[in-house]
Amino acid sequence: MLKIFGKIRLKMLNENKTSKYIKYALGEVILVVIGILIALQINTWNENRKASNEETKILNALQADFKVSKERIEETMSWQQKVLDYGTILLNIHERADEKEFEYFDTHLDSLDNLISFGTTWYRAEPVTGAYNALISAGKVDLIKNEKLRHLLAQFSADLVSGFEDQQSAMDLLTILHNDVSGFILKITGNQYRKRDGLNPRQQDTLIVSKQYFSKNSYFGNLHTKYIIENNRIYRQKSLLGQTNSIIKIIEQELSQK
Repeated sequence: MLKIFGKIRLKMLNENKTSKYIKYALGEVILVVIGILIALQINTWNENRKASNEETKILNALQADFKVSKERIEETMSWQQKVLDYGTILLNIHERADEKEFEYFDTHLDSLDNLISFGTTWYRAEPVTGAYNALISAGKVDLIKNEKLRHLLAQFSADLVSGFEDQQSAMDLLTILHNDVSGFILKITGNQYRKRDGLNPRQQDTLIVSKQYFSKNSYFGNLHTKYIIENNRIYRQKSLLGQTNSIIKIIEQELSQK
């Protein structure tokens, strides 16, 4: 093609057609520029298409992770609410200090076992963050075009870390609470749990333990502190769940436009 243009220019010069030569040269320059612009445009289009395809893969991976995270957070919050409910029952029994109520639990050991077991349990949601962590490590966050989504992802990651800073305090209290009931908890454990653990059925269905248990002021002081920590954690997890729902919604909107 360049040889053809060169021959045409040479012929015009030999024929002394200067004005036509200049016009032709300008036309040739314009054609070259247009060709370069088209090439650049095609290259830009290809790059944008590759980026869009990679963004779609990222969004699909994030969507899968956050759907699992949503299920985990919801399940954990359900169990955690049970912990709070049972903890409230235990604290109220302690404060009422009713002798007849104590006698009831001395003859209903399964009820006492369930209250203590669930009221002094600890749960933590474990969201799936593999896709987002990989995105950060690879330095590809900017591939996500939606600015609000980028902000929500960063906020979720930060809140996830800060939301469990009280874990050690909660575990320390849990250890104290378990140690305080270690002397009789095996004796009141229900037969369904004993069977699960390969133990023989409970030998006694009546034990004078509830008055001693519910009268431990230090125990219930620690239980109340744990209750506060658990309540704060479930509040944080409600916030995480709200962020998760928002992230899933935006991702679905973005994918629907692909």
